[in-house]
Amino acid sequence: AAIDAGYAFDPCHHGHEYHAPEELADLIGRAHAAGLQTGTHAQGDRAIRVALDAIELAQASAPRPDARHRIEHCGLPGAANIARMAALGAVAVNQPQHHYLYGEAVAAAVGPAGRNYNPLGSLRRAGVAIALSSDAPVAPPDPLRAISTAVTRRTVSGAVLGDPGEALTVEQALAAHTIGAARAMRREAAIGSIEPGKLADLVVLDRNPLRCDPDELPGLAVSRLPAVAP
Repeated sequence: AAIDAGYAFDPCHHGHEYHAPEELADLIGRAHAAGLQTGTHAQGDRAIRVALDAIELAQASAPRPDARHRIEHCGLPGAANIARMAALGAVAVNQPQHHYLYGEAVAAAVGPAGRNYNPLGSLRRAGVAIALSSDAPVAPPDPLRAISTAVTRRTVSGAVLGDPGEALTVEQALAAHTIGAARAMRREAAIGSIEPGKLADLVVLDRNPLRCDPDELPGLAVSRLPAVAP
């Protein structure tokens, strides 16, 4: 993650940027002008600021409402970047399993700010559209674990990490992993919710996720549907 403050283990180390700011601005600007949606992998306030600078320049030169440019991962964004994401209509594509698997390591590496590695509550309150995903194979494709972690902010050690205000409700996390993900891909007209005319993109769970303890969500079983004759 490219961060302004420097890492706890080495304050002179600020992370890495794959593209120079002007190079990223050129890439996003050309894609935006061609009518494409971009997804920029960015972790840390410095990296996310550079990505938002590029999106802002692209919109200034060729305004496109509802472009839905995405910030993939969007960890450690900082309050100023969250406000800019809302203003620019950028989508945060976040992976709660990273919080579950690596959250304590991030907090140790970054310092106190790392405890709120994935500030889903702040993003939502600011009006930023949120999609949840797995980032497989970096983390297992386990939606129920992701939803549970977004709600409990519990790590693999069992500890609750960070401000409880950064949690989502179960209903909000389910929406982010379904219709939110569909909107992030501009496919909400076809998938992401159970509605007439959409693809039958659904599973049946053995218990109601809205009525069980959020810590029990990873243990819910996906029921096998009986075969239906054509």
